[in-house]
Amino acid sequence: MAEKALLLDMEKCIACRACQVACKQWNELPGEKTTFFAAAGGYQNPIGLSPSTYTLVKFYEVEQQDKLRWLFRVHRCMQCVDPACVKACPVSPKAMTRDENTGAVHVNRERCIGCGACREYCPFTVPVIDTEAGKSTKCTFCFDRQAEGIEPACAKACPTDCQVFGDRADILKMAHHAHQRLVGKGRNPVIYGEKELGTGTKKIYVLPEPLDLYPDVPKNPKVSEDLGFFHQMLKPLGALTLTASVVGMVLARMKEVKEKDKVKPS
Repeated sequence: MAEKALLLDMEKCIACRACQVACKQWNELPGEKTTFFAAAGGYQNPIGLSPSTYTLVKFYEVEQQDKLRWLFRVHRCMQCVDPACVKACPVSPKAMTRDENTGAVHVNRERCIGCGACREYCPFTVPVIDTEAGKSTKCTFCFDRQAEGIEPACAKACPTDCQVFGDRADILKMAHHAHQRLVGKGRNPVIYGEKELGTGTKKIYVLPEPLDLYPDVPKNPKVSEDLGFFHQMLKPLGALTLTASVVGMVLARMKEVKEKDKVKPS
């Protein structure tokens, strides 16, 4: 199967949240109590991703030439081509799983111990721990739908073709066409996801304005260089003693060491 990807042409987004609702419906995620105007961006709701929200339409209030404008971005797992979350997952077989047929990365909840290593090493800090279930959660790229030859629920629901699913090579061509369209309109677009992290992602954004106007989007996402050291520290513990609390203590110890290294005189 050819590598798949999702185009997110954000000029076409009208923030209707159809993708957000479709994601909840397909994944049978419960509603959550939210507070209106709780997040930066005003109408954004809920504030962020959670165990019951895998897809979130983010709102950005931008002032340009004394005029207030809205920018929107669909926020969810980027589905990295070379996913750090899979590499970070300490259990064997992996709980953070790459589907053999579709390449989509999802959480195998039967294996997951809720340790948070996937979130710690995700360059976009996407996975969220469901503290009640003790499991990691995130967008699955609808691997189950893909396996049946059906596009992801978000793309199916999008009324403006802001989100289009297809072969990654075709999606990249569409992204560059969208980029040219926006340049022709006098915008300053950015293609995000084509080359980030060296190998890119399967969510390809065409943002109509520079990254500075999307402050929560990493300009130069990187995977922490101590990932290999993390696994070395876990090796002596053995699979039988590998629990969320044990992994958490290792991660905390590594953070402590890194903080000490920062303050050492050069």
